Amino acid sequence: MSPESRKTQKSAEIVAANIDLLIEILLRLPVKSLFRFKCVSTQWLNLISSPYFSKNHTRKNTNPSTSGLLIMVKYPSLMYLSLNNSRPSYGPVPVFDFLKIPSYFTNLTILGSCNGLLLCLLVAPPWNDIDVIYVVCNPTTKKSNHIPPLENLARKPIVNMDLAFDPLESPHYKVVCVRHCNPPDGPDFEIWIFSSETGFWKTCQGPFLSFPRGMLFRGGVYWNKGIHYLDSHDGRSFYFKIEDETLKSLSMPRMQSELITMKRSWYLGQSGGYLHLVDIQTNIIRDSSIDIYELLDDYSGWVIRYRVELSAMESLFPEMVQYIDAHPFLEDADRRFRIGRYYTYSVLSVVRKEGEDGFELVLSIPNKIICYNPRNGASKVLVYFGDDRDRVGYEWNSVIHYIETLSPV
Repeated sequence: MSPESRKTQKSAEIVAANIDLLIEILLRLPVKSLFRFKCVSTQWLNLISSPYFSKNHTRKNTNPSTSGLLIMVKYPSLMYLSLNNSRPSYGPVPVFDFLKIPSYFTNLTILGSCNGLLLCLLVAPPWNDIDVIYVVCNPTTKKSNHIPPLENLARKPIVNMDLAFDPLESPHYKVVCVRHCNPPDGPDFEIWIFSSETGFWKTCQGPFLSFPRGMLFRGGVYWNKGIHYLDSHDGRSFYFKIEDETLKSLSMPRMQSELITMKRSWYLGQSGGYLHLVDIQTNIIRDSSIDIYELLDDYSGWVIRYRVELSAMESLFPEMVQYIDAHPFLEDADRRFRIGRYYTYSVLSVVRKEGEDGFELVLSIPNKIICYNPRNGASKVLVYFGDDRDRVGYEWNSVIHYIETLSPV
């Protein structure tokens, strides 16, 4: 053994013998490396698997990056899209095998994700004694915890259920449940909160009458100690502050274009500690655009970060473009008379990573899923589909950010 090798071995032995120094080193490593290092020795396995280490590793690694997206197609066809720059991939993965779902459960839905934890709904046939089960799980550590059921579900059905978890504030998570109440028995909606610290549900003091009738509660997103709801039907938005148990309205950006918009839709999501709103405008008389906003911490307004003119992507991905042709009698023999065009795509996610260029817009277009950087115009294809099946139908509220974390449940 060379002198340098002996010196390296001696240094490694010194580090391994000093438990405090070893912990400080391991706390700075990514989750994937820690799982490999569990095989080094029994001491390392017990150390990395301990709740103390898991909590401290989660606190130290703030704003972990999104490693992939979970796309809900139809149970059990849960698809995983890797965002790895060197090896993007797409396909079904058995990430929930550890739940050991009984065979009589016919459906699994991921209701939401929050800093690496997932809130899942298991549905059984109506003839079973237990018809639904709510589970909070960590697919990285393969740990899960059942949420106790709520009472009077027939009289007060659940409208929406969302997960709230901030490891910098507390190692415990909360589940926020919106229930419908039929007048004149009470207000239109009431809100319940489950705490993993106490293990019990409690009802919030209301009434919460500011919810408009027909509110869809789509895309409940946890950010800035609150759950944010978007009614994409008419663009209204609300947020519920968990600590204060208060419900407030959230103004939306005004439409930038003075022209008539053929179609307008929204995306709401959190990534890298920012709440993003994507305003998607589809026009037939001018180029369509995607406006990406970020909400200020004090809720004073939205700041537009990027405007993506889809015409800039047309040369790279011509399959996005669809033309509207005039009636055949207006066409001549040499050319078709076209009265407009539009773009076929859907916004799957906004992903923020470290660095100035770490901003990516994930889009589903015919036969592809692509990634576009609105800052520098760079693009790449994450997935090629080898058939003609329409994958553009994926919706943003069916896409879940997958974050690797050691957070206990």
